[in-house]
Amino acid sequence: MSERSEFWWSHLSAIEAEGITTKAYAEREGLSPQALYQWRKRLVAGGRRSRGKLGGFVPIQIEPSMATRAGCTVVIDAGLRLECATLPAVDWLAALSVALRERGR
Repeated sequence: MSERSEFWWSHLSAIEAEGITTKAYAEREGLSPQALYQWRKRLVAGGRRSRGKLGGFVPIQIEPSMATRAGCTVVIDAGLRLECATLPAVDWLAALSVALRERGR
């Protein structure tokens, strides 16, 4: 995914995670509501990301060659990325998801 797409995806994820309207989020962040709607259509409805909703985990299949690669990045929101030396355990990722929801991230 391009850097530009990641930028808009992080904002769309933040809107979902915060549970606020797109318009309110756009005003707070100084973004165009129309741009957010267009990027939502492009990234979600366009099939580039097939999630049931923004901000949730996507089921993935890890190929054996992927498991041996070093490094993993978990993007939590626009300002928070977690760099891991190895792929975290699924249980740990699930616990992280619950903790972040409880803290309102």
